[in-house]
Amino acid sequence: MAPKSLVLAALLIVVVVSASQLPRGAAGLGASPNTNTSFVVSGIVPCATGNSINLATVPSFPNALVQLVCGSNVVGSTTTDSTGAFLFSQSSASRDLVAAILGNLCKVVVATPLGACDKSLAGATGTLSAPLKLLDITTGSGSGSDLGGLFGGIIGLVGQILGGLIGGILNLGTQSFSFV
Repeated sequence: MAPKSLVLAALLIVVVVSASQLPRGAAGLGASPNTNTSFVVSGIVPCATGNSINLATVPSFPNALVQLVCGSNVVGSTTTDSTGAFLFSQSSASRDLVAAILGNLCKVVVATPLGACDKSLAGATGTLSAPLKLLDITTGSGSGSDLGGLFGGIIGLVGQILGGLIGGILNLGTQSFSFV
């Protein structure tokens, strides 16, 4: 099992390094040509303060404005539903945006103050945010991977990145939210 993990780690490094070598657009994340890559980011926003907030122990944050931020650029926004769940999706993302996502330069930020979900938190100063985590990759050929036994999909994706023809769907979630 250890050799599989080492190969997987090596392939993921190749993906991130390759993506980080893509040309940067002069005007920001949307300036480079679009790829055949789409992405979906989903999660649930907690109504709490602290670090690494456990969603199982706190209420969710309904009707909160949530932004997808890469570097210092807001690249998308949405509102949570009545259960605190949100979903961002974008098709034909720019190369710069895909590189930022794969390079761990993006996070989800809650723009609505915590007092909106719990009046006792109205005096809290800070922002809820969470980095992204890659959950799954579905390549243009329709093959998916669960990042556990990932060799079919990831090898195809590495080939596409190295060839400059990124394609497929990146399925992302959030890591634990923290109030900073």
